Amino acid sequence: MRLLPASLAVLAITPVFVALPTVSFASTDTAHPVAPRVQSTAIHGVDAVAKGQLWTHRVVPGRAISTLTPVQERSRFTVAGVSWSRSTGLTNDDVIVQLRVREDSGWSAWETPGVTDEGPQSGTGESVTARLGTNPLVTDGATAIQVRVDTPNGQPLPDVRVTTINPGTSSADDDLTPKTPAASASAAAAMPTIITRKQWGADESLRGSTTYNTTVKAITIHHTASSNDYTEATAAAQIRGIYAYDTKGLGWSDIAYNFLVDKFGRIYEGRAGSITSAVRGAHAMGFNTNTMGVAALGNYQTAKPPAVMVDSLAKVAGWKLSQYGVDPSATTKLTSAGGTGTKYAAGVVATLQTLNAHQNTSYTLCPGQYLYPLMATIRSKATAYAKTSVPPPPTPVPTAKLFATYGTLTLATGSKGWAVRDLQLELNRRGYAAGTADGAFGTGTAGAVQRFQKAAVLTVTGKVAANDWRALSGLTYTKTGAPPPPPPVPTVPAPTPVVPALPIVGFNADGRGDVIGRTAAGDLYFYPAKVGGIGTPTRIGTGWNIYSQVVSPGDLSGDRLADIVAVTPDGWAYLYKGNGKGGVMGTRTLLSQTWQGYTDLLTPGDWTGDHKPDLLARKANGELWMIVGDGKSGFTGTWTRIGTNWQTLAQVITPGDVTGDGQADLLGRTLTGKLYLYRGTGIGTATATGYLPGVFVSTGWQTYNTVFSTADLTGDGKADLIGRTPANVDYVYAGTGKGAFAAPKKFTAPWGATTRITGVR
Repeated sequence: MRLLPASLAVLAITPVFVALPTVSFASTDTAHPVAPRVQSTAIHGVDAVAKGQLWTHRVVPGRAISTLTPVQERSRFTVAGVSWSRSTGLTNDDVIVQLRVREDSGWSAWETPGVTDEGPQSGTGESVTARLGTNPLVTDGATAIQVRVDTPNGQPLPDVRVTTINPGTSSADDDLTPKTPAASASAAAAMPTIITRKQWGADESLRGSTTYNTTVKAITIHHTASSNDYTEATAAAQIRGIYAYDTKGLGWSDIAYNFLVDKFGRIYEGRAGSITSAVRGAHAMGFNTNTMGVAALGNYQTAKPPAVMVDSLAKVAGWKLSQYGVDPSATTKLTSAGGTGTKYAAGVVATLQTLNAHQNTSYTLCPGQYLYPLMATIRSKATAYAKTSVPPPPTPVPTAKLFATYGTLTLATGSKGWAVRDLQLELNRRGYAAGTADGAFGTGTAGAVQRFQKAAVLTVTGKVAANDWRALSGLTYTKTGAPPPPPPVPTVPAPTPVVPALPIVGFNADGRGDVIGRTAAGDLYFYPAKVGGIGTPTRIGTGWNIYSQVVSPGDLSGDRLADIVAVTPDGWAYLYKGNGKGGVMGTRTLLSQTWQGYTDLLTPGDWTGDHKPDLLARKANGELWMIVGDGKSGFTGTWTRIGTNWQTLAQVITPGDVTGDGQADLLGRTLTGKLYLYRGTGIGTATATGYLPGVFVSTGWQTYNTVFSTADLTGDGKADLIGRTPANVDYVYAGTGKGAFAAPKKFTAPWGATTRITGVR
């Protein structure tokens, strides 16, 4: 724990009030949802009132305060935490958050809950709304809170909020008898008794959509680092509090873990669907794919876990791993997706125990100094439990082999077996919600098939035949039927397109580069560029939060109007044609179903020298790929890797031509604020990258949480840059046309509510 200096001043607060056919539960399992009371407060600056409220007398060595709040009175709460926008280059080690709360017995000491290294992976749908923040601080009950944030040189964090939660109470908390699953001849393992989400009072309105893995290769053991003082009657309330903080405080789609175990040995269902499916959690940054997380409820850095808890950790891990034919004492290879706090860079293949601890993959003490040494015991017990299970079912057929395995089968309502199970797994993985993968083709599966067929431009039958299997396998297939309707709902009828006589730049055919922005709620806005600034925004669509990336690369369709490309988290890419009046047409065209894995789509303009706009795509492992545009309907289908090690840059910017030679260039910004120019050659081909080695331009760009370009904003014919600070203050850097930029000038731009903004090529 770090102590706070008595001489520090403080911050003002503004109140802002794989799925397997294994088990089923009796229909009498009654839901007991408990709605939590959540209070969230924006905090900013340093408040002098707090000077006299500090109880500490020592300065944290080498730290500089960026935020300090006065004492804040709250409704009674048991869980608290602090979060901030992900748009910062600061690492976990750069941020120290301290909290103290007033309990019935008086003020607690200053606690340092630590910055969480759990969370959804960057580039996924869940990460769109996710925030960085602390681990939850759990108390027996408090009515006031005070917060301090330390960062290097007092650098402010963007959009800092303190969240307190009262998880509520339920009469059902006094009798949480775990439910025993109904007998099932097809059970893949001996399932332990589990307290369901219905029983512990999960308020399902808090969570978002569920993401499924294709299998389970490993399980990671955690601790929640929360209070150990709970009783059998209050354990469920602590879980509800953590669930509410993960969803409402950190913006995740559900609680981080797939299962939790309390000190009395009771096992709880965590993420929705984890009992019957391979649900992806947010428990181990870089290693959420094809793993599950099991958390011990409490802090086992400070207390020893009871033997009954250790036994239950082994039971649930052994049961779940045996479902997928995994030996709890073996090792496996997992590819890191990178991210905050992970020990392995993106793309690195790590050899890990199939039953491992959080500190094996992240720089953390989790699951604590007293639980971590027991991992060998947990593996041994889990292996013994797994051996008492019935033989596991076959490993799910990989996506790419579905057609080869089942292409001769036609499945319809009433069909049963492993083919149906694998179909359900694939539909769930793609987000079509087929329900529990129980191997029985019912109405839920039929509905999911119809939704998939509609989206993939297949004949909508609700049955699965050879052509459908080809589409599910990612192979070339025959498209029939009507084009799929766009999920975003236009706010106004799409007007007749304007077709200018000459090629244009901009989204409204006025010859200027514009801006599109997307809010966390999914609203899409058009911001017209004008000389020296941005005009009045217009909302042009809703529901765009289903996409992980939305960019405007220029005219892809050959009608001389700028278009939009939108990509879902699972790799479905769509083209929305522009209408020339600051909006898009009312239909979309499916470009591809295989763009998953690309975390950053870049819009350089013409990269190949054929006068047609292209795309660049950056992967988490640092590879840079070129996607060649055809100028007619999108892209040629040619993908060429033109670079590696691009993950070392915090941001890649596509400003157009900044050197005056007529070729599109790239700019790269590092976490430390250095800006590099990668001069374009205009000859991106299968054997030429299209750019020259980076040249240093300037430094100090870490001030901004994003830097982007609208091409020429100042009206002098030269490409410019816009820097946006965490406080939504914007500065324009006029380009010189010689690879440099003039001094910044502040200007007012109306995109304070948008979470993602991008220039229109």
